Amino acid sequence: MAPELSADYIIVGGGLAGCVLASRLAHSPSKPSVLLLEAGPDPSPTHDVVTPFGGFVLQGSELDWQYRTAPTPTTLNRTHTLTAGKSLGGGSSLNYGGWSRGDVADYDIWRQYAGDDQRWSYADLEQHGFDGPTLITSVAASDPKRKYPLGEPLRQAWKELGVGETAACEGRNRGVSEWFESWIDGNRQPVHQVYPLDGVTVMTGTPVAKVLFADTTSTSLSSGPPTANGVLLQDGRQVFARKEIILSAGALGTPALLQASGIGPAPLLSSLSIPVIYDSPAVGAVYFDHFACYQLFKLHPFPTGLALGHPDLADPAFYKGPQFDCVVNQGVPRPLLEAALDADGITGPERAALLAPGRCFIENLLFYHPYDPKLPVDGSLVVSYVLLTLPSLRGRISLSNQGAKPGQQHIEPNYFATALAAPPLYTACVTEVPPPGLEPLTAESSDADIEARIRAVGVAHFHAAGSCRVGKALNAEMLVKGVDRLRVCDTSVFPAPVGGHPQASMYAVAEMAAEMIVAGAHT
Repeated sequence: MAPELSADYIIVGGGLAGCVLASRLAHSPSKPSVLLLEAGPDPSPTHDVVTPFGGFVLQGSELDWQYRTAPTPTTLNRTHTLTAGKSLGGGSSLNYGGWSRGDVADYDIWRQYAGDDQRWSYADLEQHGFDGPTLITSVAASDPKRKYPLGEPLRQAWKELGVGETAACEGRNRGVSEWFESWIDGNRQPVHQVYPLDGVTVMTGTPVAKVLFADTTSTSLSSGPPTANGVLLQDGRQVFARKEIILSAGALGTPALLQASGIGPAPLLSSLSIPVIYDSPAVGAVYFDHFACYQLFKLHPFPTGLALGHPDLADPAFYKGPQFDCVVNQGVPRPLLEAALDADGITGPERAALLAPGRCFIENLLFYHPYDPKLPVDGSLVVSYVLLTLPSLRGRISLSNQGAKPGQQHIEPNYFATALAAPPLYTACVTEVPPPGLEPLTAESSDADIEARIRAVGVAHFHAAGSCRVGKALNAEMLVKGVDRLRVCDTSVFPAPVGGHPQASMYAVAEMAAEMIVAGAHT
């Protein structure tokens, strides 16, 4: 008989949050045993997850879950493929390395969901964003030769439109700011390479089927909440935890794993013949993502020396990270915003929060590179995107059947399904090179024309979050309500959208979770 597998802490998911937690717990004063279970492989031996173009081509590879959504009526019934890291390092091996924290007001809402727990405020979470092994730099500081020729004219153009400068990563995003990134000397920093995992038992290629509980008989459940004590692996083995189990399987994976374990909406679980451990309607009932519309532009006259591919921009410094250097965050004119909120029926505190001065709903970026393998990199093309940073869409994640394996869950994203989604994305469309078969958008295009384009080509930005929210499915310590010794730490815990790229927020939340766990172990 094979020996029983066990550890003090079991962490399911070896992505950003899982690796941070594993490293911090293993190196805490009591030196507990930590077992990190990752469904995907260790990418280090065969995949380039470090260089910019090495990492970018891994989307769609074996390191990507490639989740498929249900056909989405609000985007012409399209089925969307959602990239999510499926390897040690998770999304930190695939993402573009953007580092933006969002606004103070975003975290005010988080704090309210957490029962006014100050640890969820911007000020407290910010303390976890400066002193860690992942190094952050601005584009300008990354290399003195990495000065894109369109950068300054772009800033000047925004200034002429009345959009002023703002400091990056200081809690007030509105305006033009320098881009910050987690690239160092042209190299990505995958979390499993910068957070030391010595002392951690790492098992890759090890998908988990469900969480196990010590005793789920009716007599046991009547005497107190069920206690999580292990996990069942897809290959049938069982692994047991002496202290706690932490789910870090991602916003698209964790709710499905909880549901498979009997924690979720009781009607759903009963329909799938899954024994109900705890009726938690909030698990998978809501999730949100940033939604974006990309546009391609041809520079005139050509050649201009303004975009990558031109001989004047051949210096390797220009490739030490994604090819852009500034970001613009904007609000929505109040009359448009109020009309959209009226149409969506948003009232009370949520409405007041969205109408608060300074809220940002749009992120604008201009890439000095076409970022499409089907297009020539000859210095003639640039790409812009408009990103909806405070989406009002609310999707849903559920198991499709009792025996569904990781990656087979039912995902309803509901992209572009609310009135509030329209005004931000309508504001930034100008003359372009259109996608095949579509007419170009111009300054004279109607709202209907723009809406039709967005529904036809708009895409997720792979920032899924909120599917197991603090204040709903979890308490302020990220412990799963209704059971003992089970915690969640990944972007599914985010109580509300944050107007920044989620990795900065996730590092802070993971560091905070590690502190909570270590502190709880000594009480």
